[in-house]
Amino acid sequence: MSPPGGRGRPATRGTYFFLSYAHSAPPPGARADADVWVGQFFADLTDEVRRQARPVAGMRIGFFDQHIPLGADWKAALAEALGDAEVFVPLYSPGYFSRPWALGEQESFRARLAAAGPARVTAGHLTPVLWIPFPPWETHPELDGALDLGRDVPEYAADGLRAFCMLASYRDRYELLLRRLASRIVHTAERRPMGPSRAPGLDEVVRPASTDPDFVVAVLAPTRDHLPTSRDPAAYATSGRRWRPYGRRQELPAAEYAASTAERLGLVARTEDFAHAADLLARRPAVLLVDPWIAATPDGTATLARMLAGLREWVVPLVVTDDDDSQDATEWATEVTQLLHDVGLPQVKRACNVPEFVDLMPALVTEARRQFLKYGPVVPFEPPPEPVPSLRDGLGATGSLDTASPPDDPGSPRPHGENR
Repeated sequence: MSPPGGRGRPATRGTYFFLSYAHSAPPPGARADADVWVGQFFADLTDEVRRQARPVAGMRIGFFDQHIPLGADWKAALAEALGDAEVFVPLYSPGYFSRPWALGEQESFRARLAAAGPARVTAGHLTPVLWIPFPPWETHPELDGALDLGRDVPEYAADGLRAFCMLASYRDRYELLLRRLASRIVHTAERRPMGPSRAPGLDEVVRPASTDPDFVVAVLAPTRDHLPTSRDPAAYATSGRRWRPYGRRQELPAAEYAASTAERLGLVARTEDFAHAADLLARRPAVLLVDPWIAATPDGTATLARMLAGLREWVVPLVVTDDDDSQDATEWATEVTQLLHDVGLPQVKRACNVPEFVDLMPALVTEARRQFLKYGPVVPFEPPPEPVPSLRDGLGATGSLDTASPPDDPGSPRPHGENR
């Protein structure tokens, strides 16, 4: 994929709207992380915009991240799509404001708007929607713009557009707001178009990650200089983290793709070679990507058994093979799977192709976090020392005692669960 805004980028006439949302953790037993109702809403909005629009040749109607090809570099693809979009439509939910990935999409588009000109020129290009209502104690200045879509529909503020999409009893109000939103998108895109321009990448607008991650992707794979005899070196590098089991069918190393999945679910993720990750794996949930060819190295099975001993319940393994590889790894995959069972990890998944790898990853990330919450170390809460009360310092301007709330917890949040 060509770099966003760089040379060689295919000619485009833009996109009417970009739909942004907070990814939800899949429920137990499910595999994909895509919210089915987001997909339904995107399809409905696309149909309504298409009905109202008069697009020029080459202009597409809508984009959301389920359009990104399997194995693509998600961040590069998103930057390209954000640079093509005329209208940014964020689906606001409590989870949206705790997901750096979703906020990064919005900040990228805002930066593009700022570069395009003053607010009066770019008005209407960011059109938010209230997707899931917020608890009364949680406020965000952005919510007023989302409520503007349905101020004459009281149920919209109370229940959100997701409920309208789901429930037949809201069908008339859903269609009303759908037509209204589509009309705003079409009006902005056709009468005040910006045209494609560069949008900053997510890494340019999201705050630097904490040095202590929420999640770890560890890789147990041979390096290029320590391969089994006759093993094709094409997929390997000087570090296990750079292992690319599917070659050109996946633009990023497997570890980076897994980390980006965790990031979409609101987690600060880090990739590590398994040999260097012992400290992190003892105190953070993790997915362990295993190349079964590591068992084919000299003394590989015995070495592997020693390395895997003591893995905690929150380290979820995935044995990764490639059905299209001319060198069959079935024997080694069976052996590695048995070793993982022997060290106390009963649920060992296997991905044999890119679609399986992509499809499994959200559920594996979620399962690792679930196991960590169940079995992980408990950190005792230590309240900050209370200052000695002072009437002199505690009197406000009115002469009454100051009852200000305690300071915010300085620790980084650990977002999890549904985006409600």
